[in-house]
Order: sequence, then structure tokens, then C-alpha cells
Amino acid sequence: MTEKAPSPDGQNDRADPAAMVTPTESRQFHSTLQGAREAVFPHWAMAAAFLVVAAVSAGVAATFSRGEVGDAPTWYEVGRRALAGESLVGLPEYRYPPTFAVLISPLTVLPFPLFFFVWYAINLGLFFESTRLALRLSFSAAEKIPAWCYWLPGLLVSVFAIDNLILGQTNILIMVLIYWSLLEISRGRGWLAGVPLGAAIAIKAFAVPQLVYFIYRRQVGALASGLLSLAFFLWLVPAPVRGFHRNLVEVNLWARRVVVPYLAHGTPGDWGHHGLDYENQSLCAQIRRLLTPVDAYPQERHSLTPLRVNVAHLNERETNAALGVWFALLSAVFAGACGWQRPIDKKQEVVEYALVTVFVLLVSAIAWTYFFVTLLLPVTASLALLHSEDRLSKASAWALRLALGGLVLATVLLLGARIRALGNLCWATVLWFAALALVCRDLRRSHNQGADRYQRAT
Repeated sequence: MTEKAPSPDGQNDRADPAAMVTPTESRQFHSTLQGAREAVFPHWAMAAAFLVVAAVSAGVAATFSRGEVGDAPTWYEVGRRALAGESLVGLPEYRYPPTFAVLISPLTVLPFPLFFFVWYAINLGLFFESTRLALRLSFSAAEKIPAWCYWLPGLLVSVFAIDNLILGQTNILIMVLIYWSLLEISRGRGWLAGVPLGAAIAIKAFAVPQLVYFIYRRQVGALASGLLSLAFFLWLVPAPVRGFHRNLVEVNLWARRVVVPYLAHGTPGDWGHHGLDYENQSLCAQIRRLLTPVDAYPQERHSLTPLRVNVAHLNERETNAALGVWFALLSAVFAGACGWQRPIDKKQEVVEYALVTVFVLLVSAIAWTYFFVTLLLPVTASLALLHSEDRLSKASAWALRLALGGLVLATVLLLGARIRALGNLCWATVLWFAALALVCRDLRRSHNQGADRYQRAT
């Protein structure tokens, strides 16, 4: 390499960083950076994934042969009705806006068996995409992703993912849209972050609390694009197929059936008793099971002996007040842990996004088992933090390990009716929320202490 001539004042030019990096180091750095940016699955992970997919697909085919097809017949029926211009009103199992019926309708021209497996394949692909997005959110561009992070997060939520795949539910699609929205926020593209979130809400209102997060973080562009996207997918996308007036009527009926009961009374729409049985692991349902004498058995598994786990006998007003206290407590913990300033580094950012994901799950009126597949990001973020725990206190590191263990234990205990009635998944998720809040507080404090030391030194 040719040496640079000295500057007029006799000192060498120090502004050229290339002079301090050898060609070999430069190539190694850019190779690492490119590989981390792409976040692609290594060949061994792809081979293992192929074997897992083959095994899961064989299981899904076996359940299909027994006539266990989950919610696919509902999607098939509403899609065909949307194509035929028929009403969606009066379908008791379809509790969503017309948007998804219109989006799924092109697939319903297929025979039902082919429709079932095409939708299954789409969901499977979406799960791998959600894994890729979770890795992108959890690791910076310069970090090398540990090999076990490609498979361990998916393994820990595999029960919930398989539940989605067998039932043909939409939550994996919702998860991808939520993660995509968070990724665009992390890239500083708030104007784009609202687009997938609006689509997610128009399909299933589960993701609405993330709009509140945009308000909290003063993400004006994300909030505006989210509301515009919601309006587009809720009213404009179905209108050419359904007709503007009919679509408006059906959206209003959906709002009165699902949204208004939750906002007015904290109840899960028109689910009736099923919204309070042990299959619903939301905080709303759990508080009601503990504070009112409801039978926690699902109706189809009804026993002569009711399953009650209540420790009090409160009326509806008192129960709603208790639920309001819980929601206020979760909000206060979130605000106290995350602070008013936006995250300033990758670790703070992903912990905050994981907290948002858990918060959305906890405040939902409905959280069937398959909803908990959205814990994929908190799991991935926690494993990434434990991999490089130099900035974590011992308490935070052990809290994350306890949360991971709690999820595993809660998943195993899904086999017991009483333990589900007591809210095994619900309280495991609350524990995770507390652990992530502790980590977020630690990361913010370590940054502030580092900034103070830097100011004193200068």
C-alpha cells in the first residue's frame, strides 16, 4: 500500500479509515455484515426444517383424513359467499370483518381438499417468514446469529404453531404483519409501518393495541398510515366485491357483535360461555374465572360436575373494575420500564417490541391456545439477550430464564383441565411481561449510567 504524503502541518492525514484496515479484515467484516443482514437460514437448518415440515404435514394429512379440518370450512364458506355476492350475516362461526372473506375468496374456486392444503402451505411459509422477521428484529446487522436461534424459538412455540396449522387459523398471518410493522419502525420508516398493521386489524382486531403504542411513542407517521391502511382494508378492499353499502352494513354488524361488547363491558363479543371457559387464556377471561363462579369446562366437554376455580364472588361491575386495575398496572409497568424516550439501541428496541407483543396478547378479549404463537418474538429476543448478557443484571438474566422455563412448563400443563382453568398460559405470559419489563429498565439504566460516565470524563 502506498503511504499517504504528510499534510502541510507535518502530520499524517488521519481521516482515511481505509488506511487503518487491511484488505483481509475489510472482506471479513463485509462478509459477516452481509450474512447477518440477509438473516438466511443455513443449509443444515433448511434440511432440519424440511424434516420437521414433512412430519407436521403427515400429521395434518392424517387429521384431514379423519375429518378434523378446524376452521377451514368456515373460511371456505365465507370465501365462496364473497365470490357469489351472498351475505356474510348469519354465519355464527365467522366473527370478523368482510376483509378476510374477500382476501381468501380466490382460493375457494379450488375443491375443498386442495383449498385446505394450499392454505396450510401458505400458513407454513408465513411461519418461516415470521421466524426470519423475529431474527431480524432481535439481532443487529453486525451480529452473528447463533445456530440454535434458528430452531429453538420455533421449537418453544411449536405447540401453538401446529395448533394454528391444524385449525387453519389466521394468527400466523397476523403475527407476520405485526412483526413486519415493528421492523419498519426499527428502520425509521413509520409511514410504512402502519400499512401491515392496518391490514392485520382489518383481518382480526387482535392487533389494535399496537396503535396505542404508536401514540405512546409519538410515531405520528405510523399512526396515520395505520389508520389509513385500516380504512382501506376495512372499507375499500371489500367494497368492489361486496358493494359499498353492503360492506358498510356488515362492518357495522361486526363492530356491534365483537368490538362494542369488549369496549363497553370487557366481554369477548358474542362468544357466550365459550369466551369464559379454560380454552380462553386471556387475562380478561382469567380474571372472570377467578372472581366469578363460572363453569370453566367448554360446552362440548361439559361434565355433570362444574369446574369452578373462583376465589371470590363479585358482580359484573366489580369484576370489570378489577380488570381495569390489571390493565392500568400493565400500562404503568410498561411506561415505567420503557420510559418516555424512544429506544436508542438495538437491544432496548427489541425488548420494547417484545413487551408490546406480550401486552397485545394479554389485553385481548380472546386468547385461544393458538394465539400464543405470537410469543415467537419475545422468545427469540430473550434468547438473543441471554446470548450476550453483558449488559444484563443477574436478576434480569434469571428473570428471562424463569420466563422461558415458565412457558415450557405451561405448555406441558395444557393437558390438565384444572390447571388450564387456573390460567397456566395466562400467568406464564404475565411472568414474561414482568421479566421483559425488568430487562428493559436495566438496559435503559445501563445506557444512562454510561452516558453520565462519558459526560464526567469529558
